[in-house]
Parts: sequence; structure tokens; C-alpha cells
Amino acid sequence: MMRLRQIFMMLVMLMAFMPSAFAQGFGDKLVLALADEYVDITTNFSGREVVVFGINETGGDLAVTLTGPRVYTIIRKKGQALGIWANVRAVGFGNVPLYYDYAVNRNVTSLSSSENLQRDGLGINAMKYEARARLAENEARPFHEALIRHKQQKNFFSYAPKSIDYTGGKLFKVVFKLPPDVPTGEYVVKAMAYKGGEKISEEKAYLQIRQVGFSAQLYRYAHEHSFLYGLGVVFFAVFFGYGAHALLSRR
Repeated sequence: MMRLRQIFMMLVMLMAFMPSAFAQGFGDKLVLALADEYVDITTNFSGREVVVFGINETGGDLAVTLTGPRVYTIIRKKGQALGIWANVRAVGFGNVPLYYDYAVNRNVTSLSSSENLQRDGLGINAMKYEARARLAENEARPFHEALIRHKQQKNFFSYAPKSIDYTGGKLFKVVFKLPPDVPTGEYVVKAMAYKGGEKISEEKAYLQIRQVGFSAQLYRYAHEHSFLYGLGVVFFAVFFGYGAHALLSRR
């Protein structure tokens, strides 16, 4: 079913693209589309592929990013305090995406300057998040690096770019793989074409990752009635712990 949907999307894109492309003389057209605009997370969700299609008639190199909602994030440093191991310092960073992945058709550093890559949010090395506290660069850098490592360890940030597959010359396809615990929210898919070190075209599409079914009801209840939810979790933990103890004691 997924394969048929992907083929259908490619045909639709071709039909939509051809008239305008001929009218513009195949100038600088960049088209972007998603095989699915929604990802539903249920109780048995085990990850999902996000398939991106497009047409690149710009003649330039191509990069595609998948970026999740941006939030304020705190990174804490542990150390010895009064003889115990505890959090000794915390630094907050603003505008950090919950999720980030990207794909390029060549080495990302050869696409443009580091300043332009940072402006376009392209590549892990281009990610520069400003600390809310007024810190010198050498003080903030370890926390910034820890932030990226933490995201990568959870598979929320990529370690390396994905590849862009070209079919038929101008048609391209990118496959991003979402982890089972991917954060929910509105994601932005952005395709950018570069030529001579400058960005010459950009297109965006939007992906909704949402919880549905019982998991969505449980999520809403946990946020709307956090105190009762916490009591319920403690009760079930004690109940099952006591039951397991009683069962093992009989053996």
C-alpha cells in the first residue's frame, strides 16, 4: 500500500509540474511533497518512515531538512556537591528543535559558507543555539555540545545526513526514519537548492505527528490531571509490586 501511494504521489507531482515547467522554460522550479502529511502514534507505534518527493529543476545542489517543534531546553551538569553527586549547574537554550534530520546530495560543507548553513539550519555543525544566561563562548560550548550529544543518543538528532535518491534525472526522493518515541507536533520539511555557494530556491511542506486512540487519551489526562495521574501511577506500582512479592513468596 505504501509503495502504491508513493508511485501515485510521483505521478501527481509530474502532472502538476509539467505545465508550469514548460511555461517557465524549466528555469528554477523546485517542487516538494510528502507521501503522508500525518503520522498517527498509537499504543503499538514502533517508528515510521517519512517519504519526501520532489522535483529539482534549478540545476543546483539539493538539501532537505526535517525539523520538529522548537522549545526551550535545559542542560544540566553533574558534579560533587557536599559529598554527593548532584546537578551543580544548568544552562538553558532557546529555540531548540525537538527533532532534526537532514539529507544532502553532496558534502554539506561544500554547499555554502558556514554562515549561510547556520542561517538555513543545515547540518549538525551549523546548529548554534544561544544560551539564555550570559556566558562566555568557552563556558557555553560544553553545554551546547552536550545538548547535541543528548539529542543524538535519543535518536532525535541525526549523526550523519541521509542520501537523496534521484530518479529520472530531476525527480528526487528522501526517506527519513522516525524513532518509536518521536515527539509530537508540527514538523517542517524544507527543500533548499544551492548554486555557487548561494541558496537559489526553497520550498516547505508540513507534517503533523500526533497521538491518537488510547495513548492520546492517556496523554491528555496526564497533562490535564497531573496530580491524579501521578497518584494512579504510584498506586499501580505499589499494587503490582506487592502482587509480585506475594506470588514469589508462595513458591
